[in-house]
Amino acid sequence: MDYQLDTESYWNRSSRAAFSFDDEDEVDLSTELVSNGILADDTISEASFDNSATLNLSIKSLLSEEALKLVLQEQALDDRVLPKGVSPEEELKLLRRQLQSTLYSPNLEATAQKLLQGKSAPLEMFKSLHEKQQLLDTVLAQGGHAVIAVLLFLKRTLNTQQFHGILRERPKALEQYLSYLRECGDLSSHIDLLQRFGRHQEAALKQFEAALACKDSNTKKNQLQRLVDAYATAGVGIIPLYEQIFHSALSMQKLLEKENGLRKTLGGSPTPIEVLYACCQANSNWKEQDMSKPLSPQRFASDQQISPAQYEWTALNERAQAQAYADLECIFERVPSWHPLKSKQFHISFDLALAVIRLYELQAPSTVLQLFLSKMGNSVEKLALAQRVKCIKAVIDAMAGLKQQQELQQLKDTLPDRSEEQFYCENALKSLQSKRWTTDNIKLKL
Repeated sequence: MDYQLDTESYWNRSSRAAFSFDDEDEVDLSTELVSNGILADDTISEASFDNSATLNLSIKSLLSEEALKLVLQEQALDDRVLPKGVSPEEELKLLRRQLQSTLYSPNLEATAQKLLQGKSAPLEMFKSLHEKQQLLDTVLAQGGHAVIAVLLFLKRTLNTQQFHGILRERPKALEQYLSYLRECGDLSSHIDLLQRFGRHQEAALKQFEAALACKDSNTKKNQLQRLVDAYATAGVGIIPLYEQIFHSALSMQKLLEKENGLRKTLGGSPTPIEVLYACCQANSNWKEQDMSKPLSPQRFASDQQISPAQYEWTALNERAQAQAYADLECIFERVPSWHPLKSKQFHISFDLALAVIRLYELQAPSTVLQLFLSKMGNSVEKLALAQRVKCIKAVIDAMAGLKQQQELQQLKDTLPDRSEEQFYCENALKSLQSKRWTTDNIKLKL
């Protein structure tokens, strides 16, 4: 074949020389590439680059003055690498110079910048009180976790009076330090700092929260007792409401310890409302308010400063869920304070409509709903609420009160024949028809 070639003569050609271990037989690759068209375009050749222009570039054309300053500051803080090949004497001089720079020449801006970036920075260089205050003010202006780092450094290197003086002059730093103590769980230091700065109301609440958080009942009682005794004799002037709350909590804790069965029923750390609910469950006589019994719902509500509305709402829910509907009216009976000899009257301390809706949600009988709806004075509101809770008799009463004779007749036609509601509606219609004279129709003649 024509294209058969002698193998040895083919690979010995200079144009086919692929590789040689002899330095003298080098191949000019650039000539090969140009001949093959790879570097035929002069626009990408090495000659097209102007190296002289690159060498004449100034660093200021690449970085601004501010950026360059930050770079130099960063190097000043981080550059602690000694050059190679120095003598021991020169190395000692360099170390002394670096130590002197670190301890005696604080760089405020660079240190603050590193702290704000979350990096570590030597703070021991800030020796004087003025320098430490400057560092704190610098990081305070920027915010972030750097403030806590500086505050911990100040607390470690200053005496208590100086540290508290700095916090007193900087409320923002004080709040951040209090938040740090709270998050760390250092409740004792948190309360001490609040008391030192005269924030006794907050300190008292923190102590109260800590006492309630105790799992052991004896420990909780002792903590509450110490809290009551401390603020009774301290004379720091906490508001009377807090004192009432502390006394009420201590009284409830003593009651739970005395009534072992109640404590086992409730378990854990019950709230006053939960204890009141349990007292309602244990109460067997709602017609008389026996204030001598510790577990009397009325007495417990009074001792714990529970509002009448909260007491009535809790008792209503407990009696309705127990389906003891006969006791409901007793809960809302009151003897008028302005006339003690008068008989008891119905009185409710919260919105009557809420009581009706709640009883309907708890599936109370229509007779109970009618009883509460009958206490409403506004017939229009009574009619709308009665229709909402589907209490037919209350709807009839409201229509009769509004003298809606035609609507009553229409309602009567929709009721089942000979049902109780139908008879009730017929009586209401007869009552309206028999009244020829009403106070609205009386005309006074002179």
